[in-house]
Amino acid sequence: MLTRLSLTAAVAAVLVVAGCGSAQSAPPPAQSAPPPAPSAPPPAAGAYGAFTQSYTVPWAGSPDFANLMQTLKVDVSVNGGTVSPFTVDTGSVGVVVPASEVPNVPPGAPAGELTYSSSGLQLTGVWVTLSVRFPRAVNASGTRASAQATVPVLAVTSSKCLGGGVNSRRCTGGIPHMLGVGFGREPNRPPTYNPLLNLTEMAAGTMRRGYVVGRGGLTLGLTEANASGAWTMQQLATAGAPAEGAHNDWLTPPGGFQLGSSPVFSGKILIDTGLLDMIVEADGLPASGMVPEGTPMTINIGDLHYTFAVGDGGAQTPIGGVHHARAANGTFVNTGLRALGRYDLLYDADGGFLGLRAE
Repeated sequence: MLTRLSLTAAVAAVLVVAGCGSAQSAPPPAQSAPPPAPSAPPPAAGAYGAFTQSYTVPWAGSPDFANLMQTLKVDVSVNGGTVSPFTVDTGSVGVVVPASEVPNVPPGAPAGELTYSSSGLQLTGVWVTLSVRFPRAVNASGTRASAQATVPVLAVTSSKCLGGGVNSRRCTGGIPHMLGVGFGREPNRPPTYNPLLNLTEMAAGTMRRGYVVGRGGLTLGLTEANASGAWTMQQLATAGAPAEGAHNDWLTPPGGFQLGSSPVFSGKILIDTGLLDMIVEADGLPASGMVPEGTPMTINIGDLHYTFAVGDGGAQTPIGGVHHARAANGTFVNTGLRALGRYDLLYDADGGFLGLRAE
């Protein structure tokens, strides 16, 4: 889910903007599976073989990837508080939780404000560094072993709908449970705010920083067993020295889209697991409105692509349609979650790789 964050002077402000695009009608193509494609240079030999530690966190609710109707969730407890299902959101960075579910929030924590730009939901609370625990995690040997990270968390005390954003009509004002685990949301919070990159073992250097969003659950920590095989890897460009912490971020990968028989619009792409619909934007295309149902679309993610017709009900077809939005940052497509209807996703934060595996 795309976010915009406004914080006090103690915490730097950040902004992530939604996108825009257009459509033409033509006979809808058949839904196609991702074809084989050349991959980026693989990580250095032994990069994953040097690590054996990982966790798998089962999805709450046993989602059907062939027809994803809700966002992906895992059970989480913040600071030893209530265990609740949290949405795994690659479109934002940072943990969001109702303050009422967080024990022992220290007095004097810096105020914070976060706005999800796609829905116009504004959240107000305090940033506080706390433990984020995954109580249902199992380790690489299949033994229950709770995984834990210590990261800044936005403990939310109030919320409101501001209007604006392609999904503003769906804004209820409720306080969500969100695990913002994305990258390249420039400018945005640094990787120190990402709970999936700051597990205890990752901080100690005994687990490779990264994760897999797959059919079997959310995998934390990359090893030879979970990161090798039929992945198409895309090398990411570095975002440079971080605002804080020891690890740099990586930029949003290249990608694009085509509407009907229009030219291909090439720019950047975000696989945003916090949305079920899609957003496209490019100069010369409408700044608002919807791509008409039945419009054939092709989505390019690096060397891979997939196709659908808007509204055709396919595994990778967004629910709620495809939105145009203002091209504030050039050509951009937010695929939403349903891009993963036929892919598993890997993010290697240490090597700077995005991996997709056809399923």
